[in-house]
Amino acid sequence: MLRKPSLLLWCAGAAICALSTPAALLAADAPARAVGPNLKMNGPQSPMPEGRRGRPAMAVASDPTGQKLVAAWETMHGTCGGSFGGACTPPKVPGLTAVGTSTDGGRTWTELGPPFLGEDVMTSGRAWLDRGGVDNQTFFLVSRAASAQAAAPGMDATPGGSNQSGLVFYRGRFQDDGTFAWTGQHLFKPSRPDLDLLRSPSIVAAKDGSGKVWVAFSTLRGACGRRGTAPGEIAVYRSTDEGKTWEEPVTVSPEDSVEPADNKDPRCGTGVIQILPSMAVGPKGELYVTWQFGPTLLTYNPFTLAMRTVVKVARSLDGGHTFNTPVPVALVHSMRQNPPVAYSKNTMNDIPRLAVAASGPYAGRVYLTYTSAVREAPSFDNVQSLTSSQVYLAYSDDQGVTWSQPVPLGPPLPPDGVKRLWPAVAVRANGAVDAVYLESQEKQVTPDPKDVECEIGMVNQVARAGAASSLIDVYWVQSTDGGASFSPPLRVTSETSNWCKVGFDFQTTQYANFGDLLGIDTAGDRAFVVWPDGRSGVPDAYFAELRGGGAPAPRPEKPAQGH
Repeated sequence: MLRKPSLLLWCAGAAICALSTPAALLAADAPARAVGPNLKMNGPQSPMPEGRRGRPAMAVASDPTGQKLVAAWETMHGTCGGSFGGACTPPKVPGLTAVGTSTDGGRTWTELGPPFLGEDVMTSGRAWLDRGGVDNQTFFLVSRAASAQAAAPGMDATPGGSNQSGLVFYRGRFQDDGTFAWTGQHLFKPSRPDLDLLRSPSIVAAKDGSGKVWVAFSTLRGACGRRGTAPGEIAVYRSTDEGKTWEEPVTVSPEDSVEPADNKDPRCGTGVIQILPSMAVGPKGELYVTWQFGPTLLTYNPFTLAMRTVVKVARSLDGGHTFNTPVPVALVHSMRQNPPVAYSKNTMNDIPRLAVAASGPYAGRVYLTYTSAVREAPSFDNVQSLTSSQVYLAYSDDQGVTWSQPVPLGPPLPPDGVKRLWPAVAVRANGAVDAVYLESQEKQVTPDPKDVECEIGMVNQVARAGAASSLIDVYWVQSTDGGASFSPPLRVTSETSNWCKVGFDFQTTQYANFGDLLGIDTAGDRAFVVWPDGRSGVPDAYFAELRGGGAPAPRPEKPAQGH
């Protein structure tokens, strides 16, 4: 069970929890955990007409030493000119997904901008990173892809519009002089380019020197003559040579949707949403995939039958050639219509994450994190929804067949006013489990409920306004008993961001002002986290090292396991 921290242990206003924790409790949490300096990774940003503001960090990957790091974030400057047609100064290199590198363990960062190796393809959206290859020193990135050419008159310049090319994969390395260079790319195209859309890619690489790399994604199949109408199916690409060549995709979870004979039938394209797969590789080469299964669309956009999502997991024991029947792990109250009040999109995705212990006393244990609102929370686009949400972790010791009872990662919360979301999990070499999550205090900062303290323009050209604000921090918890319990939350962010006061830009439907997920990775006895931060008044990409923490004790002979 989760340890129940006192108000002192909650440390909502402290950068390091130990500063206000009784000595007796410090001894129980020794060696003391601490968060390194909060460091901005991106360079200065310019508003219109010079550029566009917005650099939310989403991914980080480390080499085995923890000295060489690559991080990725979205860059709204990429919508200036090009196929997105923004009326601002285009960047020198096209792309909406940028990267930064560090060769000193994250103490200093160099912004490289978007990866671009020519041809008519650029990054476009949320990025995922990993490291592997035959010498375990190659970094891999995958993003949605868009045309790099100038927008034609009347072009639907949106991520799901006529300029989408598919998914783009990059392979890169640190050179002998410490610089980083991309050495190859691959464009994944939908089988029916005029009808289908490839969305929400993620990537994972083997660390055993085999050179195996996998890309998971969702296909929104065209239905009833409309592009990308269906709610999605999950599939995985596989490469055995560091992404130089790729096999045909393998379906993990087929589409569950309706396509009536009449294209005008309102049921056309309805069904169960399947998006946002993420993956992990086990110590014996087993491959795990999790994703969001739900909610169920009643009509094309955006109404739902019930605000519930099933978190599913599937596994492959033959390197991704075949997958077992997906296992439902949790039924959650979806965050789809319950985003933080300062979020710049009218809907939010439910994003489960996976990690596997490669070594330590719990080697082979699979860890899953996810979010659930405390109750169903349907809401109109322009209305602030204050329903709280909690983040959870469950684990499996039989390769994903059965799962433990979920453990909340944060303390108990009220029915309204506290949203925890985007939990991300990683496992250190000694088997300690690190999890980070974002917390939004949805607070009314003035006594008059009629005051409009927060008004956020959204990508659907509707404003959400109300008396509450989103006061956001990132927290870190750690488990040394295989996920059965967790340390008190330790605040990662040294300053709270009021996202209602953060200026940002967007073009068409591109960009969530504080991103879509958090990034975490480990190297040895350290962990690294990246997140979107608004302390400077614009969305910036931030980094911190997570230091200290305990080592797991020997594994119990018969750990508790449920279904």
